[in-house]
This record gives sequence, C-alpha cells and structure tokens, in this order.
Amino acid sequence: MKNMRKGLLALLLGFLGGLCLANCMDCEPATSSGPTLHMAYNSEGMGNGVDVFMYFVPLVAPTSVDAYKDPNTTLNAKIISRTSEDKKNSFVTKCVFEITGAGVYEIFFDPNEMIAFNAKHSNNPKVMRNMLKSIRMDGPLVGLLEISGTIKNNTRQVNNVSVRFDMDGKSSVTAHLYDIKKSQEGFLYQNRSNEQIARINALTFTRGGNPPQMGAEVSSIAGQADSEGFFSAFKAMIANWFIPPMPITDIGSETMMNFGLALDSTQSTFTFPFAENLRQSLSLLVAQKLNQNAKLQ
Repeated sequence: MKNMRKGLLALLLGFLGGLCLANCMDCEPATSSGPTLHMAYNSEGMGNGVDVFMYFVPLVAPTSVDAYKDPNTTLNAKIISRTSEDKKNSFVTKCVFEITGAGVYEIFFDPNEMIAFNAKHSNNPKVMRNMLKSIRMDGPLVGLLEISGTIKNNTRQVNNVSVRFDMDGKSSVTAHLYDIKKSQEGFLYQNRSNEQIARINALTFTRGGNPPQMGAEVSSIAGQADSEGFFSAFKAMIANWFIPPMPITDIGSETMMNFGLALDSTQSTFTFPFAENLRQSLSLLVAQKLNQNAKLQ
C-alpha cells in the first residue's frame, strides 16, 4: 500500500502539473490577448475551434507547450445551454457544452521543463513516475461547466469552476504519461518507459491559493498498448482517492475564474489572455520529433 500511495502521488504530480482557477477582481490586466471564445448558450449559435475552447490548457501549464491539430480536424465547441440558481448568499451556474466533429487536438509539454518541474517537487527520486507528455482530445463529447460562488452586496464572486468532459458517458480527453529511471547522465527523455494513458473526466479549479491549485478526476489508467477495462477503472478509482489539489500558474487560475464569471453573467464572448508559453503549432512531423532527449543532471 505504501508503494501504491507513492506511485499514485507521483501520477498526480506529473498529471496535474500540466493543468487551475480563481476569480480575481483586482488582478493586473493581461498585456496582450489570445483567441476569443463565442458563447451563444444554444445549439444554433456560432461554434469555436477546439483549439480556442481548450486554450486554458497552455495557460495553466507550468512548462512551455506545443499545440498540434490534425489538418483534417473538424472538432467544434459550443456552449449550448445555461441554467443558474441563486440563494441568499451564493449561486450555482451550469453551462452544457458540446464538442462535435472528428479529429485530434493535442498539447505537448516540453520534456526538459517537465523533468525540471518534477525534480523541483520531488525529493531526489531514482524514478520519476507518470510524467506528463501530452493532453489530447480525439473525438466528440458532451461536457458541463459548473460555476459556484458567493453574493455579497449584490456583487457576485466566482470561487469554484469545474470542467466535466463525460456527460454523455465517456470523455474523449486523455493525459499521456510515462516514467523515467535515473541514469548516470541524469533523467533522459529517451529512456522513458511504462507509457500510460489516463482518461480525464473532470478538472476542478478553486479561487485563491499561493500558488493557485487545480484538482482532477480520472476514469481509467491503462498502459499505452492496453485496452481499458475493469483493472484500468480500478486503478483510476484508487488514484482519485489520493489526488490532492495541485499547483498551476497564476494567470491560468485568474483566467478560469474570469471565464466562470463571464459564463455566470451570460456574456456572449470571452477573450483569453495570451499564453506566453505556447510555441508554434506543430506539424505531424514536428510532433513525432518530440521524442528527443530531455536531460536533467
């Protein structure tokens, strides 16, 4: 059980290290802008490219990232409904979103920086387990954005935002993970092993924190070449018991809180801040070349 706990916590560190929220009323405004998400709150409204909807991933990531979108991808995101319930001092707003179409959108995390990030949060490990290689969406889904907060003097403050990807039964969002054993040269990405895929059901962001934090829920953890089944679901169930909130970037947390407030107030658009760690979009060839060395002495 002790070894299992260590492994699960390592999974958490690697997995969640790539992925937070906070409504920040007095934060510094962003100096430049990213893409604009259109929100019609019905199925007939304007859709958004999946890269626009998922732009929060590079914003919360603690490393440089590269984005790859299959040239034939037709994945399209819409906010299709909104409901809200107010109580005396609190509120809950729920927005259903839908991803339609087909294709692949994937965010790759810089392996050198991911190794350094995990080293910073580890105690001289001999093996780095469940390192985050990428976050991938590869199909349609129905999801739910749930926003909750407080009301004081007629002012609404978002405190929590959750993003669920499994409202139609199965999420099409996965985290691709691997282990690295330390060699005489240090931790080398080319020496990775035990590649696994964790299916992400939900990401949860909470206001505040130093640093801000994010939680995650997974439904399956399976070897890259293995099919999902009872054992992969059991591993995920155990992992969820041990997953504590994890640190993310300040700008990512601020963005998620502001996004929640935009949804609660039925804004028709939301413009993301510019993700400074998002590098050039990848061709398939460049994506394949990510199997390069990443080294930490």
